[in-house]
Amino acid sequence: MKTTKKIALATAAALAFAGISTSAHAAPLTVTVAGATNTTTSAAPATVAVPVSNVIDSSNTVALAATADTATVINFVASGVKLVSALNTTLAPVSVASGVSSISVTSTGVAATVYAYTTSTSVGSVTITNGAYSTIVYIKGTAGVAANVAVAVPSATAVGTIPTISVSATDVFGNPVASEAVSVTLIGATFSDASITKTLTTSAVTSAAGVTPVTVLGSATGTLATAVAGTVTVVATDASIAATATGLPTAVKSAIATFSVSDLGSQITALNAQVASLNAQVASLTAQLAAANAATAKATSDAATAATAAAASLAAEKAAHAADLASAKSASDAATTALTVEKAAHLADTAALQAKYDALVKAYNVKAKKYKFATTK
Repeated sequence: MKTTKKIALATAAALAFAGISTSAHAAPLTVTVAGATNTTTSAAPATVAVPVSNVIDSSNTVALAATADTATVINFVASGVKLVSALNTTLAPVSVASGVSSISVTSTGVAATVYAYTTSTSVGSVTITNGAYSTIVYIKGTAGVAANVAVAVPSATAVGTIPTISVSATDVFGNPVASEAVSVTLIGATFSDASITKTLTTSAVTSAAGVTPVTVLGSATGTLATAVAGTVTVVATDASIAATATGLPTAVKSAIATFSVSDLGSQITALNAQVASLNAQVASLTAQLAAANAATAKATSDAATAATAAAASLAAEKAAHAADLASAKSASDAATTALTVEKAAHLADTAALQAKYDALVKAYNVKAKKYKFATTK
């Protein structure tokens, strides 16, 4: 009996613990988008007006309400959109610059609401996570009223061609604006119907590849009459554009662009004349170069001839000097030899005379001794 009671108590305790665990984690993350269950996809996002008023309120935000277990953290992470935790009030203004890319909220057991807004017509997203649970909300903005007008013209064109120009309209954030009427005035040209002012309405779609005529969302194209030489000025104006909200970029109500129409035939003729002139100059310079080369060659040849003649003259003079030197040396040698012979003869004569003198002195001294007179040396 006691064993049965213990088993019953253990079973009850286990069931109670299981019930507590289930209660703590039984509520998975639930998300509503503007009060409805999230069914958004990248192909079918929630849409909202871009905040052209620069005031973040219910008219330009998507309310994202997430419910999760109490005391758990709900993370909102945006890509291509911005998040705020509260909407604009007089005491707490919220503007375009107020948004952040992520917000974390600790659940109190009731829905935690974060507001998403975007300044782009491209699809953005907000990923909402709570523990292992996660969901993604896709959001896309719708363009505001036109705040800017722009004009595009050819960089240059030639006489006889048919130029085209285009105008575009964007909202204050640069998103294309469809079906906007832009007045275009031409100076120095006309449209194909001979008018100088025409209203061009921007396209509501971008045409698919290969489809003609080609259209671009927020743009319109105008065809001009056959071009004549000169400068064409294009003035695009959108009088309906109003001032933008405080804190946002200033509106651009008009745009001006110019392009040149060139007479390529005349330019080609002028260029051909320049080429002919340059060819004549090249020919003249070539002739001058040939004359200079000939003069250089002659000067080189003359210098070589003169050098050869000078060398030959120097060699002959050197040979003559060598012969003169040899002759002089020979004469000197002969004179030296003759002088040597003459000197030897003089020495011999001197010796002979000395011998005769000595013999006479000797004979004298003999006589002196014999006859008793003084001797001599």
